[in-house]
Amino acid sequence: MKTLIRNRFSLLVLSLALCLFVSSCKDKEYPDFHIVRQTLQDGDEVDALLTLISFTYSQPIEIADASLITLTDAEVTSSAAGAMLNIEPSGMVGNHNYTLTVAKGAIRDINGQELPEVSVNFSTIEREIIINLAVERGTGAVQAEAKKLYDFLRENYGKKMLSATMANVNFNTNEAQWVYKHTGKWPAMTCIDFIHLGEDFVNYENMTEMQDWWDNNGIILAGWHWNVPTAEGSELKAFYKENNQFSASNALTAGTWENKFMTEDIQNVAAALKRFKDAGIPVIWRPFHEASGGWFWWGAEDADTYIKLWKWMFTELAVKNKLDNLIWVWTSQGDDQDWYPGDQFVDIIGRDLYNVTDAKKVYQEYAKTQSMFPNRIVTLSECGTVATANNQWVAGSRWSWFMPWYDAGRTKSVVSNEFNGTNHEHANITWWQAAFSSPFIMTRDDMPALH
Repeated sequence: MKTLIRNRFSLLVLSLALCLFVSSCKDKEYPDFHIVRQTLQDGDEVDALLTLISFTYSQPIEIADASLITLTDAEVTSSAAGAMLNIEPSGMVGNHNYTLTVAKGAIRDINGQELPEVSVNFSTIEREIIINLAVERGTGAVQAEAKKLYDFLRENYGKKMLSATMANVNFNTNEAQWVYKHTGKWPAMTCIDFIHLGEDFVNYENMTEMQDWWDNNGIILAGWHWNVPTAEGSELKAFYKENNQFSASNALTAGTWENKFMTEDIQNVAAALKRFKDAGIPVIWRPFHEASGGWFWWGAEDADTYIKLWKWMFTELAVKNKLDNLIWVWTSQGDDQDWYPGDQFVDIIGRDLYNVTDAKKVYQEYAKTQSMFPNRIVTLSECGTVATANNQWVAGSRWSWFMPWYDAGRTKSVVSNEFNGTNHEHANITWWQAAFSSPFIMTRDDMPALH
């Protein structure tokens, strides 16, 4: 009898414990689920070309129903990464009101919790890109072809990205020919370098190749790794600051040996650029690049000296030599607004990137540069070993153009065995094929006649 009572008591205790456990399960409190950060706030006014909106939650999420994430009068693509909801809008226009809605049931946390509906009302602006070119503002005149080219870049900015290649050292289209040989497509732009200006082994007077490129609707860019004497009276020249006594501040001071060299040598590049002007060819001109990095002589001192140097060149080329065929590109190294010569002397902002294979990180650099210079076209002026251009586009980058640097060994000669290879130090043929697979990447075949 006592055993029976003990068994019944044990069952009663077990039942009570089970009830308490079930009750506690029903009343279990899950971790609080809420938004901790968002890149778009109610009432914000944003660029019509905005490509990424993010919501960060208090814990990891998953998308339960993407159709419940909507944007009035436009389209969105959504993805989840850890605790972050990324929303990529497309088709927005300027001067318009929008409502982004993440409806209840669209996302949930790992416990299945759902948030109430979230709506963000915002408006867009049309990016104001200054239309007048720097040369026009500085001299009152601009070459018709240069104006037409700039208008083309401005109209296509954010809609298409142009492809470009860099000359192998100086004055050729070797890299462009290599891309064409292995893909069947020409890049839309080719860039030359006046690095060996004044040296006998490079003929900068022969315009045949450049004229042919322009006549086939290609765009021409030009840079200048400006070699200067490394010491007074020295025949050794360099553009790096290391072991180089050439002083930028002295070069701006009359009577110094640096000033004498610089004021004479600038006329050599002016003469070369005038040949383009006389041929009716505009040039996208990118001098004194990567200054704030400090590795070139023109950036070896301080920002004030550099800005004076830039303005001096602008005066020499645009004003004194009346080169109204130039579109001026200044290259940022990030967080260097104090090195910026100013809107009066710059048309386009360049950004050079190397070894950034994550397309989202490339986008971060694009977005950062655009936010620093909101009324300027922004371009990937140099790159190497970066995410493919098509993946950059998908991630949100809207560079005006991209230009992988050259491979000295691969394209030194267009008739070499090396030229037949498809590997490349900075962007191999697989990279180029991926880029050209995107409808948003322009080749020379896509270009209209700009003359």
